[in-house]
Amino acid sequence: MKIMLTSIQNPKIQWVRSLLTQKKERYQEKVFVCEGVRLAEEAIRQRNPILALFSSSISEHGKAILSSCTCEKLEVDPTLLDRVSDTITSQGLLLVVPFPEFAMPEKLNFCMLLDEIQDPGNFGTILRAAVAFGLQSIFYTPGSVDPYSPKVVRSAMGAHFQIPIQEANAKKIKELSQSTQLFLAEAQNGIPCWEADFQQPITIIIGSEAFGASQTIRQIPHQSLLIPMPGSMESLNAAMSANILLYEAARQRAR
Repeated sequence: MKIMLTSIQNPKIQWVRSLLTQKKERYQEKVFVCEGVRLAEEAIRQRNPILALFSSSISEHGKAILSSCTCEKLEVDPTLLDRVSDTITSQGLLLVVPFPEFAMPEKLNFCMLLDEIQDPGNFGTILRAAVAFGLQSIFYTPGSVDPYSPKVVRSAMGAHFQIPIQEANAKKIKELSQSTQLFLAEAQNGIPCWEADFQQPITIIIGSEAFGASQTIRQIPHQSLLIPMPGSMESLNAAMSANILLYEAARQRAR
């Protein structure tokens, strides 16, 4: 006989809620939550989820995806799953997935460093572009949004399963500066991005949305980059700037 979870106080429901809302819980357990059919498909293909919560609102495609998963599966009342979900209306499927584990390449030559990027949509969009344009790794500084927060995970559309994502302390940033040329995206000054040599080992730095790169970053030897804009806008947001620079780097590297 199937049992449907109907109480918000159920321990499994409480656990998933804590993973969605608490960074500390995610990192203690080394797991995060993927919501929706598209992300579930990617998670099941790339990783081995440990828990699935689903409701009767799940689509036929979602049912087919869930049937291929060998994890624990618990049916939840649709109204309750909507309450648990980080989205306004759930797609009827949540998965708890272990943090991906990647071996860092022995020799880094195409990386990006996100310096205190705090908007989850920007962070996730950059992760998605990083995979599309062939980055080896994404690094981020303390003060950035948690890469495994629900909104970042949704925006990244499965990129978490494709690329190493690592927090970079001062020591790691110094190592990057010694093994790659650091290029810092700036709004007002620097060399035009298409004049930069992106064929050498590089790390592109994107500063925070509000304040740009931190003083810690600016004190490290780097070259400033400018995205020339003939129009009247003074600047682009962090994700758009990152995407343009990644495209230009990928273009040069394809020669």
